[in-house]
Amino acid sequence: MKNMWIIFMILGIIVLCLLALLVMAARYQRDYWRYLGIPHERPKKLWPIIKQLATQSLSTEAGKSAHYTEIYKKFKGSGPFCGFYALLQPRALVLDRELIRLIMVKDFSNFNDRGIYCNQKSDPLSGDLYGLRCNSWKEMRQKLDPTFELSRMSWLYGSLYEEAEQLLLTVSSTLMKQSHATLHIQKLMRRYVLSSLASCVFGLTAEQRQKYALDEFERMTELVLSTRKHGYLMNLMMIRFPNFCRAFRMRLTPKPAEQYFLQLLEDVVQQREASGVRRQDYMQLLLDIKALELTTHEYEADKVLKLHLQHELAAHAFVFLKAGYEQTSNTLTCVLYELALHTEVQSQLRQELKAALERHDNNLSFECVQSLTLMGHVILETLRLHPITPYIMRRVLNDFVVPEHIKYTLFKELFVIIPTHAIHNDPEYYPEPHKFMPERWGSPRNSLNEQTTWFGFGVGVRDCIGIQFAQLQLRLALALLLLEFEFTLNSKRPLVSIEDGVALQLTPLGVVEPGNEERAL
Repeated sequence: MKNMWIIFMILGIIVLCLLALLVMAARYQRDYWRYLGIPHERPKKLWPIIKQLATQSLSTEAGKSAHYTEIYKKFKGSGPFCGFYALLQPRALVLDRELIRLIMVKDFSNFNDRGIYCNQKSDPLSGDLYGLRCNSWKEMRQKLDPTFELSRMSWLYGSLYEEAEQLLLTVSSTLMKQSHATLHIQKLMRRYVLSSLASCVFGLTAEQRQKYALDEFERMTELVLSTRKHGYLMNLMMIRFPNFCRAFRMRLTPKPAEQYFLQLLEDVVQQREASGVRRQDYMQLLLDIKALELTTHEYEADKVLKLHLQHELAAHAFVFLKAGYEQTSNTLTCVLYELALHTEVQSQLRQELKAALERHDNNLSFECVQSLTLMGHVILETLRLHPITPYIMRRVLNDFVVPEHIKYTLFKELFVIIPTHAIHNDPEYYPEPHKFMPERWGSPRNSLNEQTTWFGFGVGVRDCIGIQFAQLQLRLALALLLLEFEFTLNSKRPLVSIEDGVALQLTPLGVVEPGNEERAL
């Protein structure tokens, strides 16, 4: 009995010591930036943190963006970066343009980790450019870069043009079925982008869409993008301790979605390889990469190698859905909203379109679409006001001392935030930042400034690899729609939140609405 009491006392002491260490660690975390003497935002009190962890309430992207903007305004000018806390975890928010350039361009090799969990072995669809880091990311990027050159986009133009024409047909038929001329424009744009990706990237033909209908394709895409497989705490753990979680074969992609996309791509690849037909789409470029990989290995018939390359091909294709589906459709929606709000810019853009068509024999060719300067400025300005990502996150791979600021050290494994939205709305860089002014992009471009003040498609080596593809999707859809319709705001339902949708009123060109006769004249 006496021995049992001794055991309980030892266990009690161990528990107390562990609790004391836990309290000391939490206290250290909460005072991390104070110990280093770095200007910082004070951490939340412990009770709100415990409550957030217990309820697993997540911060929205809009909430994070507003928080980062507030910190940016408060500490800008105090140093190259300031500190803040995500729950108890210390993070750094970048304030200085030169430090942004070092992180994104000059010293990129130390900041090429996005802090996104991926597990290529257990979760093949997660092993894409978005989630990979270091040499794995570098090797994949080198394989894919040549397929995204501007010259390749002309090769894909025909397929994209068909999808843009289908969008125009869908808009026209939807208007004819309704008694009013107001459309929930975002739903149509999402469908257009999704159909473009299904056709141009996944290689789905009209025949294959009978088996893999677009509605099911959309449902599986939404399942991956909108469903959290794990709870809040587990997701935090996967980000904070990725190697540990990979050892336990933890995954992000829901199994039904993984099986659907892997089977879809297996069917497309088998049919394409069996027929020997080469199509002018992105899937063909991925198949060429796969074939080249097989020829460079000694054992071409190795089943493990073929399976690995098939999974890699699937990840290459699937990254378009992760990085392009919502982002491109939201941008297209925002462009149309801004043009509806600024009808004079819309008129100028329509005039530019008509002039370009005259120069190209009334043919909306690839060269014609690429020549639209004002359209390019409109897209740039829209991405400034409505950035695809309101912030950029990087994880530090090795300790990094900021040049000329010895006290400011970014330690290994620290998460660094670049507040995209805050910088895009900084009057020091963009006078009257809340105004939609495409003309601000008309002067000669300063590439160094762009590397530190505009992040529409990312910056530096790890920028968006699909820039040219996304631009072509945007330009084609805008060109066809603006040549057929005038866009105005619906005064009765002016929904302007991208989460709730954007209601726009469409008037076919040449049709005069009652009461607008004087305006038409």
